[in-house]
Amino acid sequence: MSDALPSFRTPAEQAAYAAVLDDLAGRDRGEEAVIVFREPTDPDAAVTADAMIRAGSVSNDQYARLLAAADRLYAPPPITRAVAFDAFGTLVYIGCKRHPFERLIRQARDRAQALPSPMVQPIGLADYAVALGLPHPDAELVMLDEELATIAPYSDTLDALRRVREMGVRVAVASNLALPYAAPLKALLGDLVDVWHFSFDASVIKPDRAFYAGLTTRLECEASELLMVGDTWRDDIVGAVEAGSRARWVDREGHASHARRFIAVRELGDAYPYHQRAAQMTELELLRSGIDANLDHLHAQRWAVRAGLLRQIFRDAPDAQKVAAKCALDDHYDTRGQPETSRVALMRDAIETITTR
Repeated sequence: MSDALPSFRTPAEQAAYAAVLDDLAGRDRGEEAVIVFREPTDPDAAVTADAMIRAGSVSNDQYARLLAAADRLYAPPPITRAVAFDAFGTLVYIGCKRHPFERLIRQARDRAQALPSPMVQPIGLADYAVALGLPHPDAELVMLDEELATIAPYSDTLDALRRVREMGVRVAVASNLALPYAAPLKALLGDLVDVWHFSFDASVIKPDRAFYAGLTTRLECEASELLMVGDTWRDDIVGAVEAGSRARWVDREGHASHARRFIAVRELGDAYPYHQRAAQMTELELLRSGIDANLDHLHAQRWAVRAGLLRQIFRDAPDAQKVAAKCALDDHYDTRGQPETSRVALMRDAIETITTR
């Protein structure tokens, strides 16, 4: 986002934002917290900032999470070994929605509440009707066929999946859905997907952490190595972040609130790899991107300047201080091939530059 100014949908949201900003500014490390809150490009920071704005207040846990996000500014970009996509609303859509399962549930609501949801058990529509004690669902089966026949990928879906796989990153489809909807998905996307993780197989639905734990187990990656891409904030974004993963929110209509827009994408191709144009980036993102792109060169410059200073100190040191000065010089030489020692300092300088303005 080149425009760091907040964008609000309602006066109430603006008032809550101002209240949170005042609270953060008066706290220890408040300047860092304010930067992360104003421009929450870290997914966990976006989830936290969004929750704070909705509440109009800051809890101690939320503040700790903001500071943790601030600390991550000094770390190198995370490694992504797998990208998981939600299905409906993200990769595909239903052209003719008829909601046959919901229709059965409305006919036997009490019985449905006593049974496991069709989203957490591998059961077809006809068998679910039997379990509910209903007659054979002829009308609902017709509705289901109409839905399944109109499932189609978004125009950017196939290309986005191919791009991820071409980069050597595993692809998963991770979705809350009932058994009949799986086959059309596999028919449309099968060759481009490594792992299918559906709620009816996992016996649990997003945003439950157990869903994401099962997903990372099947992908053979750590939670921190997973990027979740989806269109449902609670299930796909909050759920993934709470499970220790990262996330991108698919907001095809561009209706994101202030905090959410920093991790929102309108096209799947922008979700991973997440390359923003300079005009879309915040000032801190531009500085961080520049540091990462030129880190070896910047490190060599900083290292050489520091080495020259330490050599001068060693030459000028009295005999009693020679040993300590030599140790300091030797220690510095040990960092010659460690650009990350400079990255932290460079990021700290960048943050200080922004906060002093």
